[in-house]
Parts: sequence; C-alpha cells; structure tokens
Amino acid sequence: MELLELILFLLIAVVASSMLDQVVRGVSLPLVQIALGVVIALVLPIPDDITIDAELLLILFIAPLHFNETRHVDSEGLYKNRFGIASLVTGLVLLTMVALGTSLHALLPAIPLAAALAFGAAMGSTDASAVTSLAKEMRFGRRHESLLNGEALFNDVTGTIGFQCAIAVVVSGAFSLSHAGQEFVLELFGGMVVGALLGFLFWALMAGMRRFGLENPTVHVVLELLTPFIIYLICEQIHVGGVIAVVLAGLTISLLPHRMTPAASHQKIQASSVWKTLEFVLNGIIFVVLGMQIPHVLVPALQGDAVTAWMLVTAVIVLTVVLDLVRFVWIVGLDVVNAWRTKHPVKACFSKRSLKGILGMTFAGPKGGVTLALMLTIPYTVASGEAFPLREELLFLTSGVIVCTMLLANFAVRKLVPRKPSEKRSKEYADAEITILMQVINSIQEDAHLTGSNTGESALLAMGQSEDSAGESRESTAEVTLPDNVDEPATAIAMKRYADRIRTFIPQASADVAAEGKALADRCDELYKQVDAYEEELANIDNDDAEDAEGFEKHIVALRRMKEALDDIQDRALSRELEFIKAANRAGTLSDEHARKLRNDVYVQQMTLD
Repeated sequence: MELLELILFLLIAVVASSMLDQVVRGVSLPLVQIALGVVIALVLPIPDDITIDAELLLILFIAPLHFNETRHVDSEGLYKNRFGIASLVTGLVLLTMVALGTSLHALLPAIPLAAALAFGAAMGSTDASAVTSLAKEMRFGRRHESLLNGEALFNDVTGTIGFQCAIAVVVSGAFSLSHAGQEFVLELFGGMVVGALLGFLFWALMAGMRRFGLENPTVHVVLELLTPFIIYLICEQIHVGGVIAVVLAGLTISLLPHRMTPAASHQKIQASSVWKTLEFVLNGIIFVVLGMQIPHVLVPALQGDAVTAWMLVTAVIVLTVVLDLVRFVWIVGLDVVNAWRTKHPVKACFSKRSLKGILGMTFAGPKGGVTLALMLTIPYTVASGEAFPLREELLFLTSGVIVCTMLLANFAVRKLVPRKPSEKRSKEYADAEITILMQVINSIQEDAHLTGSNTGESALLAMGQSEDSAGESRESTAEVTLPDNVDEPATAIAMKRYADRIRTFIPQASADVAAEGKALADRCDELYKQVDAYEEELANIDNDDAEDAEGFEKHIVALRRMKEALDDIQDRALSRELEFIKAANRAGTLSDEHARKLRNDVYVQQMTLD
C-alpha cells in the first residue's frame, strides 16, 4: 500500500510541477521537479523499506524514453556527423572517467581510485530528455544539435561499461583489461546488431499484421509501447547492451518504409498522443525521484566522519568545473578537426562567437537519470564483507554534480545560445494562418450550393448573393422557413468557427493582413446573427405546438438536419483547408514543419467528424 501511495504522490508531483512551471519563469521544468522531489522527501514519511531499484529505473524509464527519442531524431544529421558522435560517446566518456576519477581521488584520498573512476564513468552519460529539450528550444546550429542528440542517445554504453569495470575492481580487487575490452565490444556492437535485428523483426510483425487485416490502431500502439521493454529484457538475457539495442531498434523501425493507410494514419496520431503523455510522466518521475534521493544521501554524507561537509561541497564545485573543462576542450578539438576537414579557416573556431557557442554546447550536456541509476547500483559491501568505501559520500557528490549541471544548462546555456524563433509569435506565421483561414471561409460560401442538406438552386436562393472576390458582405434574399432552409445557419456557424480562429492571430499579424482578417471576421459575425433568427423559429415551433407531437417532431428534425448539414459543410471545409495548406507550403509561405503541424490538426478534426 505504501508503494501505491508513493506512486500516486509521484504522479501528483509531476502534474503539480507542470502547473508551477507556468508560474515560475526562467526555471526549467526538470529543476522544478527536482525541487518538488526534495520537498516530498522532507515532508512525507517515506518508509525505509521502499527503495528505488536502479535496474528497474533503467528498464522502466530510460529504455522507453530513448526509444521515443529515436522517433523524432534527425537520422540524416546523425549519419553525417557519425565520426564526431563516435568521438563523444567513446573518447570523451573515457577522458571524463579518467579526469574526474583522478581529480576526485586527489581531492578525497579516502575514496579509492577505482571507486573514483566509477564515479567519473557514471558522469559520462548525459540526460537525453534534458538535451532534447534544449536542442528544441535553443539554436545551437544543425551540426552541434546533431552532435548533442547523438551523444545523448549513444554514450550510455561506454559510461556503463567503465562504471561496471571500476566497481568490479573495488569489490573484487582484480581487473582484467582483456575482459573489460570484451565486455565493451559485446555491449556496444552486440547491442547494435541485436537491436537492429529486433527492430526489423518488430517492423515485419506490424507490417504482417496489417497485411492480414489486423488494422486495429489500439493494438498497434500497445505493441509499439511494449517494444522497448521486450527488446531490453531480451538483451539482458543474452548479455548485450540493452539501451543501445533499444536506440538501434527505434532507428531501424523509423527508417524502414511504412504503408500509409487510413488505419496507419489513425495509429500514428494515436501513438503520438500516447507517447507524448508517457514521455511527460516518465521524465517527470525521473527528476522527482532524483530530488527525493538528495535528502537521503545528503544527511548521512554530511554526518560522516571520513570527510567534512565543506570538503564535500568544495569537491562538488571542483568536479563540476573539471567536467565542463574537459568537455569544452574536446568540443573545441572537434570543431577544429571539422574545420580542417571541410577546408574552412581553423582560426574561425576561436572567434568570440564560436567560443560562445562551444561554451553553450559544453553546458548543454547535463547529467540525469542514467547517472543516478548507475550510482544507485553501487553495492553496500565488497567481497571481504566490509562496507563499500564512502558510498554515501559518492552518492552526495553525484547528486551535487547533477544539480550543478542542471543549473548551468538552465541558466548559462540560455545566456550563451540564442533561442530558436517561435513561429507562433512571428508575423509570417500569423499572416500565413490568417490567409489560409480566409481562403477557407470564402470556399465555404462558394461551396454552399454543394454541401449540406439543401443543394443546387434552392441553396443558392437560400444563401442569397455570394461574396465577391473582395469579400464584400452579402444580403440574404430568402426568408428563414423551417425545416427546409437550414443550411444557411449551418454555413454561418462553420464560417464563425474559422473567423474566431482568425481573431487569435490578429495581434501577431502584419497590419495589412490583420485589417483584412478583422474585416472578414466582422462580416462573419454579422452573418452569424442570422442563426438567432433560426433559433427564434425553433422556439416558436416549440411554444406554438408544445402540446402537438407533430410540432415536437419538426423541432427534432430541424435540429438533426442542422447537425448533418454542419458536419457536411465542415468536412468539405477541412478538405479545402488541406488543399490551401499544401499550396502555401509549395509557394514557400509555410515552412515544412509549420505545414506538417497544420495538416496534423486537420487530420485530428477529420477523425473527430468521423
């Protein structure tokens, strides 16, 4: 029961953090969640027998999050920068392990060198969710962004192998370089091969299910959610890298061809919503759990006799500086090599602007869930039965460095790297939206004689004179009679919906487009007033024939025909909206990403009508 209560508190904390994030400006969501975790650990009496299983943390949180990231990653950018990514996930991780390990041992000699090296290896893994969030928000440049995303996806393997080897030395007192090399090759390359193979098998399974008519989107989404867990468990049984296998499987599935059927489109939209919710919950829980761990390791570490409190705090600061210094030097070297290979002047890498960007990329590699999970697997005792040396102090240092890197990623990166322009706030975005919406409104009136329950000449008479190309308002030449002429109110309602959307973009639009959009929206409001006459006629039916079954039936028929007409008009309007979006994208007034978002919005509305 206590575990269930803990899970509920974690979920409540994740939701509360999202609300606080809207209030607390300038602080990233992970920091808010870490702070909430600290508050939960201090306020709630969590039983000591409820502990966080580090292995469970890896399979339940890290594996699905990495798999989900592969659904959005730029595979072309990863391949183009494969050598730079390879150097980050191998050379930089090993250098970080040695630099931090030796520095920690020099600062605190009571910590054995092997244990210090294990700490350094765990710090080689960056937090994929935090890196992805920064890459989406900040303008690092396409090459640096690909390097950051690739590093976050692949560097866990090197850090994990280094950590496991160092811990084995502390526990057993023995070390075999050949055995460590074999483990690394098996974990990395074995995980890549098995992951690619399993990814192909899962893709073939889903394709086969569709071929035999099993097109249920819900079943496909559930299978997609189970995929990373199944792959990770299989890899654990055959002793290859589970996380790297999940990443390669996700990349394989995303790169293989997919038949675009209506059912596949439904599944894609449904899966996107499910993954978005799952990503929000899992990311939030990871950082809340991290915050909950801080008080549990803080008090025992500060009360220890081997190392004083001020020495621990000093060590956290020094280790953070060493970590970022090593990373900065490595990234500078990568940029120099890239400039040499592309025949660009090397001195440009040392300009003020370039160094500022490199420094921002340095701070954009915060530590998080994987680092915490690895350090929590440190055993309590060694082979001789003695306590693992300074285990609580190592956990304190880990928590401190994670928080420091998160703070630097939140504040320093935002000072050093410019934000990506928000399309939603730009004039070009608003102008494009308003133009498309105006086209849809005009098409609704032009198509009025083709949609709804009244078509042909009767519809044209009911609608009166159509708007001219300049959008001049028209006068209706037909009186409202029920229940036959119900299309005009339905048309007015459909137009009003698009007019309301126009008004939301007017404050961001350019002056000319805003004025044109406002004028058309005002004319739609005038037309919408005719719906009041329709409602008055319905009320008259209800009042005059309240006791008459025929009058009540007329009332219901009118409402039903109104709904059917509105659905028909809206369906055609959405189809025309897709045409206008594609035309604007071809003309260059809409970016590919903007057009994709608008198309997805239309698809969702079409599904709602269905």
